[in-house]
Amino acid sequence: LYADRVGVEIHAVLADPAPVRNLDMTARASHLGVDAIVASPVAAGLACLSAEERELGVAMVEMGAAVTNVSVFIGGMLAGLVTLNHGGADITDEIASVFGIRRAEAERLKCFHGSAITSPRDHQESLDVGPPGDPSQAERPKITRAQLNSIISQRIDTMVADIGRALKEMGFSNPGKHHVVLTGGGAELKGLADHMQAALGRMVRIGRPTELPGLPDAHSGPAFSTMAGLALYANSNPSDLRLGLQGSDSAIKSTNTGVIARIMQAIRENL
Repeated sequence: LYADRVGVEIHAVLADPAPVRNLDMTARASHLGVDAIVASPVAAGLACLSAEERELGVAMVEMGAAVTNVSVFIGGMLAGLVTLNHGGADITDEIASVFGIRRAEAERLKCFHGSAITSPRDHQESLDVGPPGDPSQAERPKITRAQLNSIISQRIDTMVADIGRALKEMGFSNPGKHHVVLTGGGAELKGLADHMQAALGRMVRIGRPTELPGLPDAHSGPAFSTMAGLALYANSNPSDLRLGLQGSDSAIKSTNTGVIARIMQAIRENL
């Protein structure tokens, strides 16, 4: 993606725009209207970054299940984006592979007992692996929390190295000047921000959707940043990426500029 400072419009520069068009067509085939298509980091940035951060410069790492988006905001807009083809699911798969357990059980261990940082006490705590009540096993095998966290830390080290290279490619190389905001479902992992801060040598904080008041506690974590940002984006006279995919010089502007306009249009259509 690249940003046009004059129009503050986001355009898609993709070698293969077919996936985006397919998503658009799929939604329409389900009798749903598509008002606009927006890149996930733009939406998440609206929800968990302050206007001052986006203006002065900040990096955002959005860790999902399958991909991790590393983006840079400066001058109030998205200035760079690199997508890495790994995420939280890769950590789950690594746990399942090493301990020979099902993915569901590996996910449970990661979420409830896993951490990106270790402590001496981890060697003293035993964890049951394998599903409870399995008739094929008289007793559930055990591992230590230290073994679990070691696998998690090794996988995260690989991911953080790729994140560091992506930031360097985008010119985000001054540790003392800018910080990193970590969001997405993968940011729920205990100790991840501290681990990443030590590895990258810059301040890292967890980004939650603070810009949308009234969210219940269950939906106010970093996993919901993009969803909250989409709601904010839809109410802000957004730019549409689809015309950029067709090679135009300007993005499609939504004709419904905000909640009030959409309500008024609905009233007129039903008179």
